[in-house]
Amino acid sequence: MQQILGFLRLNYLYLPFFMKKLILLLILLAVSPLYFGQNVKVSGRLVDTSGTAAIKEASIMAIRLRDSVLLKYTRSNQNGEFVLQDLPIDSFQVVIEHRNWTPRSVYIMASKQKTTFDLPDIRLFPKIQEVKEIVVTKNRNAMYFNGDTLVFVADSFKVAENAVVEDLLKKLPGIKVEDDGSLTSQGKEISKVLVDGDEFFGSDPTIATKNLAAKGVESVQVYEKKNEDAAAGEDDKIQVLDLRLKEDAKKGYFGKATAASDFNQGAADKAFYESEVLFNKFNKSQKISVFMLASNTPKSSLGFGDMNKFGLDNELNDSGLNFWDRDSRGNNSGIPQTLKTGVYYTDRLSKKVKIGMNYAYYQSELQANSSSQSQYFLADSSYYTKDSANNQSLSTSHRLNLTLSIDIDSLTKLEIKPNLHIDGGEQNNTSVQDFRNNSFDSYLLTNVNNNYVSTGLTSRSEATLRRKFGKPDRELEAKYVLNYNQNASQGGLKTNTTNLFLDTIIDQQKTNENISSTHYSTLTYTEPLTKSLTLITEYFLELGTSGQNRYTYNQDPFSGQFSVLDSLFTNDFQNERLQQRGTVLLNYNYKNHQFKGGMGYRNIQIANANQFTGAVINQDISNFLPTFSYQFKPSMAKRINIRYNTYSAPPSANDLQPVRDNTNPNRIQEGNPDLKPNYQHQINFNANVWQAMTGRYLWSGGTATFTQNAFANSTSFDALGRTISKTINVDGNMFATVYAGGGYPILNRKLTFEPSMNASYIRNNNFINGDLNTTSTTTISGAFSIELSLDSLEMGIGTDYTYVNPVTTLNSFSNQPYSTQNYFMNGDWRLPAHFRFKWELNYTLNRGRAAEFNRDFFIVDLELQKAFLNNENLILGFSINDLLNQNINLQRTVSSNMITDNYTRIISRYFLVRLTYKFNNNKTREEDFRMWH
Repeated sequence: MQQILGFLRLNYLYLPFFMKKLILLLILLAVSPLYFGQNVKVSGRLVDTSGTAAIKEASIMAIRLRDSVLLKYTRSNQNGEFVLQDLPIDSFQVVIEHRNWTPRSVYIMASKQKTTFDLPDIRLFPKIQEVKEIVVTKNRNAMYFNGDTLVFVADSFKVAENAVVEDLLKKLPGIKVEDDGSLTSQGKEISKVLVDGDEFFGSDPTIATKNLAAKGVESVQVYEKKNEDAAAGEDDKIQVLDLRLKEDAKKGYFGKATAASDFNQGAADKAFYESEVLFNKFNKSQKISVFMLASNTPKSSLGFGDMNKFGLDNELNDSGLNFWDRDSRGNNSGIPQTLKTGVYYTDRLSKKVKIGMNYAYYQSELQANSSSQSQYFLADSSYYTKDSANNQSLSTSHRLNLTLSIDIDSLTKLEIKPNLHIDGGEQNNTSVQDFRNNSFDSYLLTNVNNNYVSTGLTSRSEATLRRKFGKPDRELEAKYVLNYNQNASQGGLKTNTTNLFLDTIIDQQKTNENISSTHYSTLTYTEPLTKSLTLITEYFLELGTSGQNRYTYNQDPFSGQFSVLDSLFTNDFQNERLQQRGTVLLNYNYKNHQFKGGMGYRNIQIANANQFTGAVINQDISNFLPTFSYQFKPSMAKRINIRYNTYSAPPSANDLQPVRDNTNPNRIQEGNPDLKPNYQHQINFNANVWQAMTGRYLWSGGTATFTQNAFANSTSFDALGRTISKTINVDGNMFATVYAGGGYPILNRKLTFEPSMNASYIRNNNFINGDLNTTSTTTISGAFSIELSLDSLEMGIGTDYTYVNPVTTLNSFSNQPYSTQNYFMNGDWRLPAHFRFKWELNYTLNRGRAAEFNRDFFIVDLELQKAFLNNENLILGFSINDLLNQNINLQRTVSSNMITDNYTRIISRYFLVRLTYKFNNNKTREEDFRMWH
């Protein structure tokens, strides 16, 4: 606690005046219940039927009657005694449960005149088990463990009217919801979000968490599940969050429709708008959902990080096109216009057959205007570049996913999962690059225009057959996967370079085509040798082929047609690879300890063929892949994990192809067919401690990765600062990080302190003009927040600070540390007469950058809502985004011998009037209709 107070004192001095006042208000609001009506005490003693023997280790819970919220929790001691204190003056139920005794309840009606209750001995009766009838009672704990599954009872956590699942998740102890919708539990990433055990709208979990109603959820379950894509020796567990629905939420239909606009039709820019429709209809196991969202605000734009999710990464990785801002960091890459729509269907056709299908269409238009300043450091000199760019892109993607699960018999299961992505895109990029000397005088100016049209098709088909046997834990699994990718692009490159001596003009037409197919098959057999010892063996076979051809044509001076082949930027490259891997593992369990270790042996045969020259480079690479893991689980709420793994990844097609890419004629990139696969050693450590009833938790961990034959650049600079870079293998690259955090709720969870920290070290090697350059980057960050949760008011305030210190060996002048500090406050206040007020404030300070990029900005977002109709299902809202009109996107990147400060124009101030209507087949108040939206 002293460290927490010290951290607060350090940052309190830098807070704006209004934030200092708000902190005092937060503490006052949280502490006041402690002194006004928070002093009820209940004590008692549990005994057996005869009244002579004490009953220990019984669960005693105080549950408020008016909203079923858990107020306090304790256990009886060795003498059967228990005490519940610091309870509010209210009416509540004391529930007593024990695995061997029948539950009992005592009702307490506290008042200002009566705050102390010393109960007489409470007798419990043995549980009666009848063979013909088993009575199952609902677990009244707000959270509990069912085996290895952590279960949160949804109704035990009070949420606001019309709350969605994301609002519920923010209430659950140890569950963290990030700004982008991603989730962690006790510091560990949640890889999948399921609804009744099934994926909802494919791999996009935010459609479920941001749209489904919290009141339709019966429980939230967090557990570990086998990672079907992991090979033997790799981490075969992922963390899953499963939303289990109430029974009456599995019948009928429900949904919502939202429309928002600023009605700014007469302005120079387009009017801002948001619209959303969600319709769900289901009957027991059958579920049908339709979803549509259209918007041109940052709320729903698609950034570079969404490429894998939307099946658009093949255009960038294989064809060399870039429809997305690499430095966008999500939705701050420019001015977007987005459309998302899809349909989801799942049904159990019989007891043995289950089918699922979802189709989605995504379309994104993006206009990004950016400017940047870079400084390049050489062994004995340096220079600058000032760049400006205008990027306009249109990207579309059709995604179809199917699943078929068949229980052939009680021991055999077949799963088939085909999917298909059809993508398209258009891009027009214009940039100006200005080279300047140390006196900041311009000596080279280049105008560049790239325009492309692209189409792509991606398919992945997977079939898995699992066979269990009469012997427990004996299992045989066979899996086959076919990956197919095909994309093509056509476009042009125009550049004009001017310096003191000459002008250079490039006018070219380019075509790219990429086709790849990969067949994977694995055969895994698990054999329990003893009760504690299990043998796992796996054989993996991969056969892959890929082809990439690039053709560049110059203009014929006589005909004017683009028919003159430019061999310097043209190539037809083929790659074939055969990989075989065998792995043997032993898994040993002893009480609370689990050990797993083994060895894999892999052989890869690679043939890289240049179809233009006829040259073929053959590679035959073998290596061992050891693995080891240890888990200590002294209780369901305490875990320590240690894992050591080795990995190896092949270079990409772009890195291999021996042809120059002059998309930026001042920064030419060239592949290298002699590249070898890399080899990584990785060790991970993580631990977490969590107290379910108090909500206190602590998590920590670390990762270290050392890479041999890492992929890096060897860059040559000419006298003007232009470069040619070639991908090579280097040794000595490493990455290490340690992190820790936790939550410390007090005052019956009304006030929660959440500190966290992270420190990382990155070392990368590359070559500059033939000289080895090592860049070492140390990053230290810390964060602290305070969350207040009252019946009608939720507030949070906090700060985070990041310090980055890059150091290069080539030139010490590039060793320039920089920092970013952020203060934030958010709130949600439910007012009388069905009004609701929300706010989010962010104040950011940037230090250590170039002069014009050292900007501070203060972002203020506000929203006021009013609910109408008897059922309150019609909601009118007014929101203001960036009230002070200061929103900007500033980033600094340090890599190799370069420091770049970048500024991107993004949407700043706008206003929206929003109307939302929620409906269901019962025409009741939507939040009381227990559905899953």
